[in-house]
Amino acid sequence: MREYTTEDIDHRFSLLDRYERRCIIRFLRESEEGQVSIGDVVSHLRKQDSTADERDEVAIDLRHIHLPELATIEAVEYDSASETVRYGGDELVEALLETTPETDAPDS
Repeated sequence: MREYTTEDIDHRFSLLDRYERRCIIRFLRESEEGQVSIGDVVSHLRKQDSTADERDEVAIDLRHIHLPELATIEAVEYDSASETVRYGGDELVEALLETTPETDAPDS
């Protein structure tokens, strides 16, 4: 495993403090195609969170909040032209997710 600075570790913890980001990474890791459409990620998030009423809100948050945040550590690669996203991998994120139980979406 590569060496991570305190800032690297703190940044990854802060990224994974959001249920949606953990859900996105787990979904992308399990994808057999390697890359998935934004629509597939939005659909997955909506299935996981019954309180997500507005498809547009989920898609907007995904494009403007969650994917850019995950891209800061290169955990995901987002191609806005093709509307696809691919999991880029991150050893520390992997280790943190392995020790973090999957949970239901938090109540809004």
